[in-house]
Amino acid sequence: MARRVEGDTPVHTAIIDWDGTAVPAMWPERPTEFMPGFVDAMRRLHRAGWKLTIFSARLSPWDPWTSMRRPPEHTAAEYQYVRDMLDRHGLTFVDIWTKEGKPGGDVYVDDKAERYGGTAKSWQRVTEKILLRHDGKRPVFPAFDQSKAA
Repeated sequence: MARRVEGDTPVHTAIIDWDGTAVPAMWPERPTEFMPGFVDAMRRLHRAGWKLTIFSARLSPWDPWTSMRRPPEHTAAEYQYVRDMLDRHGLTFVDIWTKEGKPGGDVYVDDKAERYGGTAKSWQRVTEKILLRHDGKRPVFPAFDQSKAA
C-alpha cells in the first residue's frame, strides 16, 4: 500500500461503538480504561489511512430506553467524557459522531452486532444467534435497570 501523508482523504471509514467495544460495557457509568488493544488498533488503522468515528447511544440526543429527547447538557457531558479519554491517549484523530442518525461507514465494530450475510438463510441464522445470545436471562445493559427507564 502506498504511504499516506497528513491531509490525504481516508480510503475507508470504520464506525466504532463505545460501550463494550472501545471501553468495558458499564453504561451509564463512565469507564476510565480502554479495552485491551483498542489504542494500538486505532493507531494502526489511522496509519493505514482509515477514518475512525465513535458512534454510541451514550452520545445520542435521544434516550435509547424512553425515546425522549435528552437535555443538551447531557449529550455535551457525554461527548466531553469520550473526547477527553481519547485525547488523553493521543487519539485526537478519532472523530465522534454527534449528529442525529447513523453515520455511514465501510465497517461497523460493535460488541452486540450480528452479521447479516444476504443469503436465503441469513435471516434465519441471525434470528437463531439473537435468540441464543439473549436467552431472557441476561439484561442487555447489566449495569442499568431497564425496568426503571420506562
